[in-house]
Amino acid sequence: MTENQYDRPGKEPDMVMSRRRFFHHSGAAVLSTALLTSCDGLLDKIIPDKKDTRDKTLAFFGDSLTIGSGGTVPYGTWVGKAFPERPVVNDGINGQIALSISIRQGGTPVTISVEGGKFDGLKELRVTKLSNEFLSTPINSDVYTRNGTVAGVKCTITRRTVPEVGEMYSLQPLVESIAEIPEGSVFELDEPGGLRTATQILWYGRNDIGRVTAEEDIFLAIANSIDYINSPRRFLVLGILLATPENKGTQNFNQVTAINNKLAARYGEAFVPMRPPTEAEMKAVGYTPSAEDQQDLENMNFPRGLRPANKSDEIHINDQGYQIVANRVIQKIKDLKY
Repeated sequence: MTENQYDRPGKEPDMVMSRRRFFHHSGAAVLSTALLTSCDGLLDKIIPDKKDTRDKTLAFFGDSLTIGSGGTVPYGTWVGKAFPERPVVNDGINGQIALSISIRQGGTPVTISVEGGKFDGLKELRVTKLSNEFLSTPINSDVYTRNGTVAGVKCTITRRTVPEVGEMYSLQPLVESIAEIPEGSVFELDEPGGLRTATQILWYGRNDIGRVTAEEDIFLAIANSIDYINSPRRFLVLGILLATPENKGTQNFNQVTAINNKLAARYGEAFVPMRPPTEAEMKAVGYTPSAEDQQDLENMNFPRGLRPANKSDEIHINDQGYQIVANRVIQKIKDLKY
């Protein structure tokens, strides 16, 4: 080769890209990538083939706060109004501890033993032992039932109170069977399995406060429940609401605050705090705090004006209070694109 082709003036080399061409092409690539990235959300909306096929159900699990005691409707109903196209499931029982709630949700197994140790056709059997009385409550004598499977047989478990006997559980097979039911057999609930793909909102722990093992029990119950949700998991964990007398400086205030701080650290953006409402939050639900409310706010507590009219109820909040909680949940669902 008598002439260096790479040094010829006025002509770019055939085998090596010049710096000018390199920056021209790489710049275009960067620009294209930036445009595609910035338009990704727009493309999702305008391309009809890309649809959100996720389960749209919103499932709320908890205790009396979940069913709206102190108000007129569950707070999940307020959330549902913001997402009218989404089914809402509210599963709460008054007075329950975190472990019982996590059993109803499906995350913690429950085991049972029955009188006679086997099915007897369609006969209703008395449950002699439960690992947790997951349908029980000290608040009422209502009848609660759940369908499920034990020893491979579909059946219904019922909690009821009987005069002069007290609370009792029974097991009713849905099909005839004489199958044996070994001691400590797992009762697999039906309903939780159908909600594993839902967005789940977990409000656990209010009735554990004051117990020595409260923190351990609450964290275990929540962890079990989250593990039970199908991946990719969509969930929110609500903080524990302070009761009226649990003002700053009290023992229960310290316990609740410590647990909430740890829940916030563990679950990050999926944590919904139960801090006292801000002025903007109260204004959004049409509430103006009184002088008494201001004292509660200074004590880092929910105002008494957002509590039930029945002053003996120190645990719950009223409809406006639940609307504030619902608004926090709604915002989280939107922020996390659940």
